[in-house]
Amino acid sequence: MMAYNKNKCNCRKRLWLLIALLSLAILLLFMMACNGDSSGKHPDGKETDSAATSLEDATETPFEDSGAGSEAEPTESEFKTEADSDADTEQAQTSEITTEFMSSDETLAETDKAPESSGNSVITLAPPEPVTEPDYDMEGSDIPKEEMPRIDIRTENGHSIQSKDYYVNSTISVSRCDEAYILNDCAAGVRVRGNSTAVAPKKPYRIKFETKQSMLGLNGGNAYKSWCLMADYYDSSMLRTWATFAFAEVLLEGKYYSSDATPVEVYVNDEYMGVYLLCEQTQINDDRVDIFEAKEGSTALEIGYLMIGQGGRNDEPESIVVWPQITVRDRNGNEMHFDGMNFALSGSGYTEEQKAYVSKYTSAVFKVVAAALYEDRYYSLDRDGNMTLRPASELRGMTKQEKQISTIDAVFNIESAVRMCVLDEIAKNLDAMTFNMYVDLSPFGDGRLTLAAPWDFDFAMANTHYGSTHSTSGFYATNLSYSEGMRTNLWYVMLGSIDWFEAMCEEVWQAYYPQLQGIAMEVLERTYRYADAYERDWDKWGAGAHRQLIHHHCTDDLYSFDHHADAGKFLSNWLVARLKWLNRQWGDGTVEVAPAAPDLQVDLTKEESYAYINGMKRAEGIITDRGLRLSLTEPYDPYFYVDFTGLSETYSAEDYYILEIEYMMPRGNALLDYSSEFFLCSGNTWDAVGGVSTLAELETPDGDFHTLRIDLSESGYWSGDIHKIRIDFFNGCEAGDLMFIKSVKLLPA
Repeated sequence: MMAYNKNKCNCRKRLWLLIALLSLAILLLFMMACNGDSSGKHPDGKETDSAATSLEDATETPFEDSGAGSEAEPTESEFKTEADSDADTEQAQTSEITTEFMSSDETLAETDKAPESSGNSVITLAPPEPVTEPDYDMEGSDIPKEEMPRIDIRTENGHSIQSKDYYVNSTISVSRCDEAYILNDCAAGVRVRGNSTAVAPKKPYRIKFETKQSMLGLNGGNAYKSWCLMADYYDSSMLRTWATFAFAEVLLEGKYYSSDATPVEVYVNDEYMGVYLLCEQTQINDDRVDIFEAKEGSTALEIGYLMIGQGGRNDEPESIVVWPQITVRDRNGNEMHFDGMNFALSGSGYTEEQKAYVSKYTSAVFKVVAAALYEDRYYSLDRDGNMTLRPASELRGMTKQEKQISTIDAVFNIESAVRMCVLDEIAKNLDAMTFNMYVDLSPFGDGRLTLAAPWDFDFAMANTHYGSTHSTSGFYATNLSYSEGMRTNLWYVMLGSIDWFEAMCEEVWQAYYPQLQGIAMEVLERTYRYADAYERDWDKWGAGAHRQLIHHHCTDDLYSFDHHADAGKFLSNWLVARLKWLNRQWGDGTVEVAPAAPDLQVDLTKEESYAYINGMKRAEGIITDRGLRLSLTEPYDPYFYVDFTGLSETYSAEDYYILEIEYMMPRGNALLDYSSEFFLCSGNTWDAVGGVSTLAELETPDGDFHTLRIDLSESGYWSGDIHKIRIDFFNGCEAGDLMFIKSVKLLPA
């Protein structure tokens, strides 16, 4: 009996023990379920999202990899559910990575904050309807193609044209144009022209006819002996100089000379030489620079002088040096002292006395202007042998501004400086120091230095390796620039910081802004209209990125393009953005303002955001309540697209100049310094293109969320309808690195 009871007791103990173990197991399962809710935390600190699903459940527009910054790969999305990703990503993270960013209440509070409002309405993007990406015709099917006029140069005995020093006897024919402009075998001399461009494989030419000839109706059909063929070898668009002349035609309004120009295709002894810009020679002439021209052999001092800026060179036969010997201050308060400046007189046969006379005169004018602006001292200029400065009379009762304008305008044409300054601000011309100016000191002239005859714009409009020329924002011509020495126009620097001069710039700007916008768009139109000719040039001389480069084109910081159409589109977009920035500074504010565009926000804490995220490469993304969690599958150039093409409405890039990214990197990331690259797909650019992007440095990984704001107005390719943004979130990274992106926003300017 006792044995029976003992065995029964033991059985009961075993039963109770089994019940206790089962209860404990149930309790543990319950606790795990509680810890796996939407708060996103495991007991070990790993985050989860019970609502995460595969992107296959959401609407997606397929992408093809553009090859920008990476090799071509299949476009299948690499998003996974969290259950799929636990085994191959979470276990790869150290406990420091998985717990550090969630270790403080402050971080939790920060992640729960609502984003600050910009004051505009906000559209949080809902899932888009399926769309088909349009089949875009890169050559613009709605713009009829045309052939450029053709110029044939045939040299005597087939001699090559290689020298700047002598003309080769030739004949010139013009064809493929209106019948009225056709020329047949007109006698002329041809030589190489230019300086930096003269050493390029594609040579620029100077034509000098034996008798005056009209060329393709330029300058009202007037006939001249001298014409130029600009090679534009260093300008991959071959449209910068043309655009500048077009802007000048509007801004100078015929009051001050600027060359007329048109593109042509050139053949030398039947060999195709490429696309050139036929334009006028800058010279003293009744229908060009209309000032008094001394007769050959004249020794008179009081004549007309046209001075061609030479920058650092003094090797021209008629070189002179002007000596301002003044210290100037730009609009930012920077100062610089100027001693000598090199010019060459247009024409030939000047005496040493004539050279000295115009040099002293010009130097004295600099001193008159500097004294009025910086010293509150006002002078008139006595054109005696020493160019004596005398106190200006009849200034009583004038304000300081009136005194400045009165004394300066007596010796220096302020209006010409205003118009030329606006032109150079548009172009951001690196060679602004090589400006041209003239003065007519004859009894028929007004005796004022005048700025005109713009020239030399291949190193402009973002076509140098200096970042200051790339940005579409910021004043350039009126600031001192230290790119391989001081390369800006001294007159602009002195006057640009003066209120009344800027007010004059504003007045000119407001009068012509709509016409300037039209020229920026015409750049794009010409790109398409003459597409065949431009592609033939590229076939002859190679793509712009692969040409022999010099000086300001010798680094990888230049924009490179695989097709001429891309180079032309870039220039047009850059000019559109540049004009918009200048209009924000100089516009009169009377333009009708449309209702403020709404913020476009992709909230990456919400599951429906899957519909806007695709094309992911070398990374996996999981939507969590803290944002899109990005982990690497390969530690090299990971990226994904934010796609706007499925929206029921289209939005214009011109209305959205701010890209805002809210992101966080854990403290356990391998590196201290990270950067991201953003490829901007808008207008005629439907996918990521190498170089059509903007870079940004990121904050050091610290487990906190940060807001990155990028001004897209500084890029020259953010225009037209918005399509996509490719986010290369780690330019450099290592295995195990993580990033969370909470939101991507496009905000109105």
